[in-house]
Amino acid sequence: MTSELRVEMFDDLLAGSQLGVLSGASTFPGAFESWVRMVLAEHGPLQLVDPEDVGATFSPDAQAVCVGMVGSLPALYEMPFRGDEARTAVHDLERMRGTTFACMAALNAAGVNVLIAVAAACQLRLPLLNCDGQGQILPLIDQTTYKLAGLSPAPLVGVGPWGDIIAVRSPLARAETLTRAAVSGAGGWLVTAMYPALVSQLAAAGIPGAITRCIEAGSTLRSSRGQLGSRLARQLGGRILGRGRVLEITQHRESGIRTRPPAQPLSILLEVSGSTQSEIRLEVRNEVVLATLDGAVAAVAPDVICLLDPLRRRTVDLLDLKLGDVMEVLLLPAHELWHTLAGVQLAGPSSFGLPIAYRKPTL
Repeated sequence: MTSELRVEMFDDLLAGSQLGVLSGASTFPGAFESWVRMVLAEHGPLQLVDPEDVGATFSPDAQAVCVGMVGSLPALYEMPFRGDEARTAVHDLERMRGTTFACMAALNAAGVNVLIAVAAACQLRLPLLNCDGQGQILPLIDQTTYKLAGLSPAPLVGVGPWGDIIAVRSPLARAETLTRAAVSGAGGWLVTAMYPALVSQLAAAGIPGAITRCIEAGSTLRSSRGQLGSRLARQLGGRILGRGRVLEITQHRESGIRTRPPAQPLSILLEVSGSTQSEIRLEVRNEVVLATLDGAVAAVAPDVICLLDPLRRRTVDLLDLKLGDVMEVLLLPAHELWHTLAGVQLAGPSSFGLPIAYRKPTL
């Protein structure tokens, strides 16, 4: 089905984009939110194309491109977007490849990346595929279902806060390593056009329904007056691991744990409500990648562990997290593509330096 994203749906999109996001902050600079809303109002409604409708919508040789930000969200507060980064990156990649893109896709339908995809598609007057490459937030551009399908993020073009344009060609599949190095020199972030491919290839490799699922989850977040976690669990096919109060927040400075950049290890200890001795420990590597209940593994990447603030009816903002805060821990199963052997190898426990075996959760 082909649907539309209208400006009156923006607040639901914005709220839903925060589900599962914990990397530094779960809110964006207000000017960025206002800018995306303005672009959608001016150039919308935005056409969303479901993967199953690609054959009827595009020619077999139509090309698509994925857009997203690589780098630090806190750096976005210090050096905000100008607004033309995604458009510039896409046009430069078109010139590099000698082609014209007919469609866009999101790196992931979460956090800043879904807003970048929406704004870029509106600016370029292109439809947006109703899918994404992660189904959550993962830190690396090669941790995607696009990569699982054999697609490469390179050639890619990134545009930084100072207007630098960085092109990456990598026949040895080193796009992530090279792009991460470029982020540092560019000033903390790059808005990147990547994964150029046939529309049919990106659609087949992506996780279907990602954009509309984000909007629907945001509607639930905004409208719930109670039992927020339970409502989201029913809607998204997950379950609540527990509700508790924050007892401890620990930064691992010399943990000896191997992590892939740009992770910064952190532990959060919760005392579970309604129990005398139960506790949940959360391990954070940009996002929450492991939850244990009284020492036993309760959930682990690539499944999605979300932290909800039941009092303020929103996702938890790590920058505001304090001892004594109450939160609900929500487990959402990753898409079945992540439950394959290749998926677990790419985004499972070992990819975050966790020496444990992955086991598919019981819901």
